[in-house]
Amino acid sequence: MTGIMQLPIRTGVVGLGYFGRFHAKHYAANTSADLVAVCDADPARANDIATEFGGTVETDYTTLPGKVDAVSITVPTSMHFDVARFFIENGVHVLVEKPITETVEEADALVALAEERGVVLQVGHIERFSAAFKALSEKVTRPLFIESRRISPWKPRATDVDVVLDLMIHDIDLVLGLVNSPVESLQALGAPVLNASEDIANARITFENGTVADITASRIAGKTDRQIRLFQLDNYLVCDFVDHRVTQFTRGLPTDGGEGAATHGPNAIEMESWDIAKEDSLGNEIAEFIDCIATNRRPTVDGRVGREALHVATMITDSIRSHRARIEASLAG
Repeated sequence: MTGIMQLPIRTGVVGLGYFGRFHAKHYAANTSADLVAVCDADPARANDIATEFGGTVETDYTTLPGKVDAVSITVPTSMHFDVARFFIENGVHVLVEKPITETVEEADALVALAEERGVVLQVGHIERFSAAFKALSEKVTRPLFIESRRISPWKPRATDVDVVLDLMIHDIDLVLGLVNSPVESLQALGAPVLNASEDIANARITFENGTVADITASRIAGKTDRQIRLFQLDNYLVCDFVDHRVTQFTRGLPTDGGEGAATHGPNAIEMESWDIAKEDSLGNEIAEFIDCIATNRRPTVDGRVGREALHVATMITDSIRSHRARIEASLAG
């Protein structure tokens, strides 16, 4: 990486849609950053964001090198590779929204280029910076089974990607971080409902260390439900990202050195629950990005981590498509 950089870090945001506005807001609020430019193909949109948070208005991202030290890239996924590559080639540090790119091959190219040019490449897997997830991870020792659900009502955004890259990839990244073992095998299924690509999906992943994870995602549900349930030896954890609560169920041990009555039946289970104070996950993510640039350290979710999440997501999508092809063939036969 490049050497330690003096604060404040000159920053810009490329792509000023739903997420781009929030990136601009947090750069403007971070005392270690200076929001110097906001960029969007729609000049009216860029002007609105600049009026609200500051920075010059740009409509062409290729004018930004020399003006900024770092950028957030919040354009559609199909543009991630070209835009991120441009900035990395010009020595600008990059925080690119998830997924890192459309393909694993593109991700590999970005990772190699960032390492060659010595710039920070961070991927916007925002849930890693959730206070609830951080509280959960402190309780995790050796997961045996993980069940993750991320279901949401329909929203008219991110329709350029399927539900695996839109929603499930968050939980893929979280599970990979908790298990810390290569994937051995997986099976997945899914279906399109309102879009041409999948709106609901489920995947069962087996890791080389024996951990099994079951992940479900839907963007057409009637309610919002975001939970991770995690089983360990004598221990069961539930993390609710909506209610910001972590609950732990633990089997009690005999207090008299023998087979005490409290170690049998429901009375043997001890429950603890913690309400987790809400934190701004995107604010935490951007603060780390700025700190990594300033101190020359590697991000929690660097390019390699983002690449691995995309790799597993691609395996899931391939499995879904293969399963659907078998179903369609059987119906046609």
